[in-house]
Amino acid sequence: MSMTTQCPACGTVFRVVPQQLQARHGTVRCGRCAHVFDGFKTLATLRDEEPPEVAAPLSPHAAEPIPAAAQAPVSDFIQPVAQPEVATPFYASGAVASAAVSTGVEEMLNAEPPRKRSGGWAIGIVLMLLALAAQGAYFYRSEIAANLPEARAHLNRMCEILRCTVSLPQRPRQISIEASDMQAVDPSNPGVIALTATLRNNATVELGYPALDVILTNSKEHTVARRIFLPAEYLDAAKPVRAGIAPNAEVTVRLNLDTGDLGAAGFRLDLLAAPAR
Repeated sequence: MSMTTQCPACGTVFRVVPQQLQARHGTVRCGRCAHVFDGFKTLATLRDEEPPEVAAPLSPHAAEPIPAAAQAPVSDFIQPVAQPEVATPFYASGAVASAAVSTGVEEMLNAEPPRKRSGGWAIGIVLMLLALAAQGAYFYRSEIAANLPEARAHLNRMCEILRCTVSLPQRPRQISIEASDMQAVDPSNPGVIALTATLRNNATVELGYPALDVILTNSKEHTVARRIFLPAEYLDAAKPVRAGIAPNAEVTVRLNLDTGDLGAAGFRLDLLAAPAR
């Protein structure tokens, strides 16, 4: 049996072989009207008992008449047309095609569904959030303890493991200097002076003692010396450093200084955040 296909534009019938159609997955151009069509859609067969000239192979360069029994005009030749490689398989019979389709559907139905991986992502995100929370608790442990007193016990246990301390928050801007004074301690030694200052905690939580930035000036208000004193250097034993300043409370601190022959006549005092211990 021979195979034929028919141009849907001009009705010309062409004798074809599977290799011609498979060359470009069935897309061909009519040699008579140049119309591009799918040769598979009009594929038909001729009986072997038909006249020999009908079954003769189509010449790619010359036209060949088709008898009236084929009910089509004289054919020229067809040419495969290039297209993207989206192939439609060519089957010799409908039974083979049906079997192939059935096999593909069965494989799809029997295929194992893709495994869900959302669980792993969720666990990873939770672990990252926990790590960020732990870092935040470590770096801001003093602020957390000041604002949430009930969390101090948990933070202390954390610091026992990490070898850190939960100190009071340092907010020197919320501590004001209510009064300050400098006086000579020994009239026979004018270089020995005592500097006192009254500090007030204006915050609603307990704050750590600040560092004192002391600047000594001469009679012309020129700086002759400067030093920063940490809480452990200006507090006496009765005022532990870790106790801090209670909310809305005042404390008086004292510094005994030996200025030697600097000729200190005045001073300036500022508050700085003391480093965590």
